[in-house]
Amino acid sequence: MPKVPPFVPKPAIEKLPLAVRKDIRDKYEADKEELETTISELLGTPFHVKINANEVWAYNPPDSNTSAGGVLKRYVEGFIDALKWYVEKFGDEGKAHFNEAVTQSELSVNVNELGEKAETISADVKDGVFRILFHHTKLGYNQSYLRDYLLKAIESVPRAGFSIVAKNSIEEHYNSEIEELTTTIAEYLALPDVVLDPNFEANYEALTAGKTDKDWHERFGKATFAYFSDGLKYQLERQGFKGDDMLQEGLAELVTTKTFQIRVVKKTKNNATIETVLENGTVYIQMTPDKWWYNASDAGSGLVDLL
Repeated sequence: MPKVPPFVPKPAIEKLPLAVRKDIRDKYEADKEELETTISELLGTPFHVKINANEVWAYNPPDSNTSAGGVLKRYVEGFIDALKWYVEKFGDEGKAHFNEAVTQSELSVNVNELGEKAETISADVKDGVFRILFHHTKLGYNQSYLRDYLLKAIESVPRAGFSIVAKNSIEEHYNSEIEELTTTIAEYLALPDVVLDPNFEANYEALTAGKTDKDWHERFGKATFAYFSDGLKYQLERQGFKGDDMLQEGLAELVTTKTFQIRVVKKTKNNATIETVLENGTVYIQMTPDKWWYNASDAGSGLVDLL
C-alpha cells in the first residue's frame, strides 16, 4: 500500500472576496462581542474569540454558496453549547480546570493537521488556546457535536491531582453516600468509629500508571463505593458479623486501626482478582489495575478466616 503523504495546510486567502467579507461582518462580527460576553460569563473570566477567517475559508469548496459568517458563528455557538453543558456538569471545579488549561482565555478555529485521519470535528488546547478543529474537507460539519471533544481537550492538558471526571465521580457517587454506609457498617461491627478509607490519591496514581485507557475515571468514585457497599457490607452480612458479639469482638481485637482500606497493588497472591488481607491492624481490600471493579461483591470475602 502506498504511503499517504503528510497533510500540508492550505495557505490563507490573501484577500477574501467583498461578498464574503460583508457576510462575515454582518453574520459573525456583528454578534462576536455578545458571543464573547456569553463565554466570559460562563467561565467567570474575560474570554476572546480569535478566528482567522482567511485561513478557515481557504477550505470552503469553490462551488459552495455557504455563508462564511454563518459558518464561523455556528462554530462559536457550538462551543458555547458544549461549554454550558460542561459548566452545568462540573460547576466551579470545572471552570477552574478549564481556565487553568486554557491559559490564554482564547478560542480559535483551525484545520486539523491530521489530514485524512482527522475526525469531522474535534478540539484541543495548544499554547493555552482552545482550538476547534475541522477536517479539511468538512468545513462547517457537525458544529454542535463538541461536548465530548471539549472535555477530552481540557482533560488532555497535564494537571496535578485528579482529572475533573474522576473528581466529579467521587463527589457524585462516593462523597454523597459514604456517610450513611459507614453508619451501617459500624452497626454491623459494633464499631462506632470504624473508618472506610477509599485511598483515592494512591489508587488514582496506581490506576493511571497501570491502565492504558481512561474509562475508569468516570467510574472511579462509583467503583470505590461499590467495593464498600456491594462488597464489604454484603460480606459482613454473609459471614455473620451482624449481631454476633464473638465475631465482632474478634475483629475489633485484630483491626486495631478500625480501618478498612481499598488498595490497588501491582500483584495479588495467586493472581487473585480481589483479596482481603490484614496488615498492621488494617484490613486491605486489594486488586490490581487490570482487575479494577471486577467482582466487587467479593470485597471483604474471607474476613472471618483472618480472625
